[in-house]
Amino acid sequence: MQQEPLFLSENDPARGEKEAALRALDDEALGALYWLTRAAAKEAKERREMEALFSYVRGTKTIQRIAAERGLLIDARRRAG
Repeated sequence: MQQEPLFLSENDPARGEKEAALRALDDEALGALYWLTRAAAKEAKERREMEALFSYVRGTKTIQRIAAERGLLIDARRRAG
């Protein structure tokens, strides 16, 4: 199944549900979602779609926070493998 990038609008009413779904992902899937969402943010930036960019960046930050709760670090400066 193809996963969609994490898009979190400001004051997203489904944020709690989305975060619960993120917590249910295994470490590998969480990391993959981070990179997918980061790529979507980069594309939005290139298209100068600032609202989408901000929503994707919120997604990446949320993924990083949930990863940190598990003791994982997603290094945004480089992608392994």
